[in-house]
Amino acid sequence: MSRLITDAMAARLDIAGAVPKEQDLYAGTGTDFYERLVGPDRAEIREVLALARDSADPILDIAAGTGRLTIPLVRSGRRVTAIDLSDDMLRHLRRALPDHPMLDCAVADMRDFALAGRYGLVIIGATSITLLDRTGRSRLYANVRRHLAADGVFAFTVAAGISAETLSESRDQEIRVPGPDGDEIYLFSQQIEDEGAVRVVNWVRASDVTEGGEVTVLTSRLRVLDHAILSRELVEAGFDAPAVSPVRTHHGADILLLATSWAGPPEVVDDDAAH
Repeated sequence: MSRLITDAMAARLDIAGAVPKEQDLYAGTGTDFYERLVGPDRAEIREVLALARDSADPILDIAAGTGRLTIPLVRSGRRVTAIDLSDDMLRHLRRALPDHPMLDCAVADMRDFALAGRYGLVIIGATSITLLDRTGRSRLYANVRRHLAADGVFAFTVAAGISAETLSESRDQEIRVPGPDGDEIYLFSQQIEDEGAVRVVNWVRASDVTEGGEVTVLTSRLRVLDHAILSRELVEAGFDAPAVSPVRTHHGADILLLATSWAGPPEVVDDDAAH
């Protein structure tokens, strides 16, 4: 069995006689589900718009996904470059803001991207930094440093409190997710691995589980991180110790916003070489 299908999900499908078909949550048909799952979530938007009001254009939204943060930024009149490793994700964003003059989209890996110019605000929403391992985060910090304006701000979010505790425990449950014809029941499974450092997450639509049928298992693999670890990494990478503040949410989730700036001398970058 694939390492991206949890033991509990594999056992449940085996008992039902269903055949699992693994699908990345952030690509292909997984993006439609992802948009339904997180699209209505307004968390972080208020805080990001506040940061944008105090920052110069342009803004860089890393791991922008379907545009949950990008769209309100553009609609507020800000120029935004949105990058994501998944063109399927960005397709949702382009559909929401077709040919918008204040939006640029680029398929790029947040561990390794090269864009022209500098950005007054660089953001990563939806705790997406947890997609990266330690090496990947080091590469991300270096890329942000190269693209951040002299007085620019780098900000991202991470789970805290009770929310962080639920991300560090294996669990299985049924969750209602908005669908095109009303709510649908999904089987959610989270398995903690690597001595608590990694969580593997699965989503399966309950109605798809039939004997002998092929079942799509939407998968993702994320790191379990807290703000203390990330704050220490930022300082080690040459950034200021971040300001840490709570994010207002409507569903009781505990989320923290970390905001920092480059602490060292301005770097000289040949922007033409960044193409």
